[in-house]
Amino acid sequence: MDLKVHFAVAGCGVISRFHLDAIRSIEDAALCGVYDPVEASARAAAQAYGTRAYPDYDALLADPQVDAVCICTPSHLHAPLALQAVAAGKHVLIEKPVALTLEDCDAVAAAARAAGVQVGVVSQLRYGPAVARVKRALESRALGRITRCDLYMKYFRPQSYYDSGTWRGTQAMDGGGALMNQGIHGVDLVRYLMGPADSIYALSGTLVRDIEVEDTLTAVVAWHCGAQGVIQASVGDYPGFPRRIELNGESGTIILEEDRIVKWEVAGDSAYHIYEQEPAPEVRSHSEAGAIDPSGHVAQLRNFIDAVRGEGTLLVDEAEGRKALALVLAAYRSAAEGKPVVL
Repeated sequence: MDLKVHFAVAGCGVISRFHLDAIRSIEDAALCGVYDPVEASARAAAQAYGTRAYPDYDALLADPQVDAVCICTPSHLHAPLALQAVAAGKHVLIEKPVALTLEDCDAVAAAARAAGVQVGVVSQLRYGPAVARVKRALESRALGRITRCDLYMKYFRPQSYYDSGTWRGTQAMDGGGALMNQGIHGVDLVRYLMGPADSIYALSGTLVRDIEVEDTLTAVVAWHCGAQGVIQASVGDYPGFPRRIELNGESGTIILEEDRIVKWEVAGDSAYHIYEQEPAPEVRSHSEAGAIDPSGHVAQLRNFIDAVRGEGTLLVDEAEGRKALALVLAAYRSAAEGKPVVL
């Protein structure tokens, strides 16, 4: 009896290879095929991964072998394709963001509940070992009362990046700029670590790129726990820098760069010295090609497979994906209205 979860991948752009590689690397996963509206892209992916290219999305959904669909398309298609897949009885793993509006996010969640299928949202940063260590430290109040949580996402995308895809940098298809497209993973991560925010006050602008949406955004956040913080997102900060999260408390400080702890100084905790002695991978700029660590997608796919089999619970379901989206949209509303937005 075949107990594997059989996947199909919709969308064969850059991010799809992380899903395809993860599927290929997991013993309990199997690849049924791929689909992309650009036939050449679908054929190239099918050839590279030794699978079939579906002629259209309906054919993918009609394949009885397919248990789950990974949606790796431009952002504006995430919710519509997810709704179609759920209606066909397929489980769904959606690349970020889950949708461009909260209404669409809620529609996907309602459809999934009615169909009894799993819907996961890719937030692979949560699965890193350093993040797990920091999460435990916060839950145990190792830093005492948290006073600040700051998120810096100073990336670099040249104009050619936006010119290479007609959907990139557009309001209708991308849903936003530096914060929505490049930054929502970081937003999800601080939301996961800190819990909910009470309010956000943002300033955004399009300073260096010829796009419809923001290339620069700075926000002040009041976290529900009482801490304050800033969120900075940019695609015009040359040459681009690693994502950085700074957590400060009354008895300690932890700083993360990507999935590496670069500062662990907690009163009475010798773990800081352990981190100084342990070798750590080089932290690369998020502007570099291939800078995404593939291990997060593998870990998330394993969690997704467990949930599909009824052997576990999704760490990031559509409800969790909604939380990050809500904070991003609140920042956009604040920037547009010129005043704080209460969440």
